Amino acid sequence: MKQIDRIILINVITTAIVSGVFNVFTGIHVKNLGFGEGIVGQVLSIGSVSIALGSMLNAYLSSKLGFKKTISLGLILMSIGILGVSFLTNPFLIKLFSGIMGIGYGFPFSSIGVLLIENSSEKERVRVFSKNFVSQSLGTVCASYGAGRLIKTFGKIFAVEKSIPLVYLFCAFLILFSFYPLNGLKDREIIKNKKSKDFFKGFKEVMSGQALKFVIYNTIIGFGAGLVIPFFSVYLKFSLNIDNEKVGIIMGLSQLGLVIGGLLVPYISKVLGRENTVVICQLLSIPFLISIAFPQGIFILGVSFLLRSTLMNLNQPLIQNISLETVDYENRALMSSVVSMSSNVTRAISMIIAGYLMENISYNFPYYLTVVLYLVGTAVFYKNFKVEKPLRGGADE
Repeated sequence: MKQIDRIILINVITTAIVSGVFNVFTGIHVKNLGFGEGIVGQVLSIGSVSIALGSMLNAYLSSKLGFKKTISLGLILMSIGILGVSFLTNPFLIKLFSGIMGIGYGFPFSSIGVLLIENSSEKERVRVFSKNFVSQSLGTVCASYGAGRLIKTFGKIFAVEKSIPLVYLFCAFLILFSFYPLNGLKDREIIKNKKSKDFFKGFKEVMSGQALKFVIYNTIIGFGAGLVIPFFSVYLKFSLNIDNEKVGIIMGLSQLGLVIGGLLVPYISKVLGRENTVVICQLLSIPFLISIAFPQGIFILGVSFLLRSTLMNLNQPLIQNISLETVDYENRALMSSVVSMSSNVTRAISMIIAGYLMENISYNFPYYLTVVLYLVGTAVFYKNFKVEKPLRGGADE
């Protein structure tokens, strides 16, 4: 198996479980235990901020131990975390193990982009990132649909509240399968990091210039996303009364949009340029986000999920590229972690706010705020990232 394929397989397994299963059904699981949207928001927000914490720990530890060992630690923590959330009913313990799950995921999450850059040449980089994005999106589609089907099947055999924990138990074993591709991964990064700058001095570069401007943009978009995206499944289940299987299908459709976007992005970016692609697609996604807030039937809802997801996430391979090129080679792992932190910490805060708004005002109100934040974030990006610059470093150096 090629190094790129090993890296992508690790990402597919971990991301599919987190994005396709854990993030989709944990809110429903917590509601099934009798808790309100406020607790749902807290559980999801702790998981999100913990991803940021795990990413920062990974930035430091990977410079000392290498990515292979830190990803191994992450996989173990993910398995422990998802098992705790599965079978514990105390809200404090659910939050604790959601945090452990998030910290664990932060290790592979913040490693993948750096590993892809270090194992690809500049000419093939957009294609490699698109392949990774399409693969993880397909994995997430299959995970969402498969989990929805299993939950429905288990619900007929066991008590309904036991069906999600049983699926999570299966996911814990699947996470451990990631050790197979990880075992053959060549840890090139630790060798190069022996000549790297001091870890903490790297913050000076990351928190200045274009890097800082990107972090600001990412923070705004992350805050807006946290108001609605983590609650999509709860919104479908408890506001629109859609069953678990259809929830899985609709959420899978949103991930199918990522696949379509990932396939199209190399061609669209050649025509429009990276920055224009990001701006145009984010703006075009907003009407479909509004449509989700005011559903006109399950078919229109599914189409809106598909198109919003395609447009808003089509630019993710480009965004990942742009963020890592704003810093020098030796600070890429740190930049990846700071980007993760800026997004996940703000998402964690906005999840708590969204849980309160949905429980006390309406499910629709957070969507209005998200639209405003997406517009502001897109304006910030357009103002600061008009000129393309080539990536520095990589396998061809």
